[in-house]
Amino acid sequence: MGRLTIKEVSDLTKAGVLDTKAVEELEKKNLVGTRNRGAKYYLKNGSGKVYPQLYFKGLGKKTKPSKDMVTLRQEFNTLLEKFANKE
Repeated sequence: MGRLTIKEVSDLTKAGVLDTKAVEELEKKNLVGTRNRGAKYYLKNGSGKVYPQLYFKGLGKKTKPSKDMVTLRQEFNTLLEKFANKE
């Protein structure tokens, strides 16, 4: 079995298939991804396109993002959907 994406876990939770305890167990066993991937977003300025991004400096392959980092990234993506253009 492969890892579930954050979106898949969110959809399963909203559908009532997973509860918070099950999600925590999946996260503990490292079966849930930590990054959202997908569309690129851009903002227009006078001379072209600007691509906003969120980056956590110092986060390497051997470390996992904290729950606060994941929450911040999800809220950042929500703001992108609201204010930026999708490519």
